[in-house]
Amino acid sequence: MSQPAEPKTSSVAALGAIVSGALILQIASTIVNTVVPLKMALEQKAPLLIGLVGSAYSVGFLAGCFVVPTFIRRVGHIRAFAVFAALQAVFTISFALTPLDIWGISRLGMGFAGAGHAICIESWISGQAKAGQRGRLFGFYQILNRLALIGSQIGVGYVSLQSHDIFLLASATFSIALIPVGMTRAKGPESGEVVSVRLNTMWQYAPASVIGCLYVGLMGGALTNIAPAYGILIGLDQAWAILLTAGIQIGALVLQWPLGLLADRVESRKIMLSATGSVVLCTLALGAVLWFSVPHTRFWLFGLFALIGAGAMPIYTVAVAHAYFRLGRERALGLSAQLLFLWAVGSAIGPLVAAAFMQAVGANGLLAYLGVLSAAAAAYLAFRLRRNPPSANPFGERKPVAPTIPDVSPSGRRSHAEGK
Repeated sequence: MSQPAEPKTSSVAALGAIVSGALILQIASTIVNTVVPLKMALEQKAPLLIGLVGSAYSVGFLAGCFVVPTFIRRVGHIRAFAVFAALQAVFTISFALTPLDIWGISRLGMGFAGAGHAICIESWISGQAKAGQRGRLFGFYQILNRLALIGSQIGVGYVSLQSHDIFLLASATFSIALIPVGMTRAKGPESGEVVSVRLNTMWQYAPASVIGCLYVGLMGGALTNIAPAYGILIGLDQAWAILLTAGIQIGALVLQWPLGLLADRVESRKIMLSATGSVVLCTLALGAVLWFSVPHTRFWLFGLFALIGAGAMPIYTVAVAHAYFRLGRERALGLSAQLLFLWAVGSAIGPLVAAAFMQAVGANGLLAYLGVLSAAAAAYLAFRLRRNPPSANPFGERKPVAPTIPDVSPSGRRSHAEGK
């Protein structure tokens, strides 16, 4: 067999293995993400503690972003994937063995391992996919990922709350994710040179992307980690609390692809402004529904939370597209790493701030948090649209560089200096 034919076969096999493993990981993670806040709310734990446990995951994720790339370069993608899956399985079992008050420690460890999986999966897909197919492949992967998330929330969520062995089930699912990756004969992508982008450069040339990624982290962290508990605190039963959380992801799924397509044709900041503005309107509508005790309240809650998910979550894709357009596609993985870092910062802060709102004004403080945050983001985006931005691609076109493992460095010390 000729040398050029090998990568083609290897790429198909490797992509099938990593995508299968990633979808199984998503199912396991969703079980834990849904059950932990619900069980804490049912045990009448303070909203601030629930938020603290939710933020612990993102803090661990941030730490992993700094440490994991070097580890993956040293041991390779397949071994790294196995190590992180084993860590996830162990930390998941620990929920059944420890008091609820110290669950934050386990979530911290799971966040660290989750960062390992995210970087491993993203760099693996980027390294194996052809350049002309990379964007579509990532979009398709995101759709499959969200379908797995919704299916596991609805299909497993009801059973999970009735079972004392749910964490054992989730731990086993993390272990099962090892099978497709461990059985592949394809090699993982080669680990090459790190090309990074300074955060101050991103702020100078693509501030809307910085705000967009922070916004999605701040919203997503609260919606993922607080919304299940919010449902219980406002009097919904367990089934509807789970449906409320699933509705957020269903709404995000519906608009994920259309907004991604629009980002290639319409000014990205206009899309983000419209989306954040719609979230403000939805939070006001939710407040009115609860204040006036509108008939069929549960259905209104489900529909409006779905619209919030549709407006808030897909903004990450639009922000990424805006950053690529402003700084150049040749820096794709360096940009991905920094945008992921910004999302993780927001995701770490969001649950704590949302929980503080709830602690201060009651359960519906979550709606106040979502509305104020969205209004602030919309105001900034409207301000940016009134200004004339710098040239679309300040660094000009360059020859594409080989895909690498993304490395996060807020100071950019490990990166090449921009513009050289």
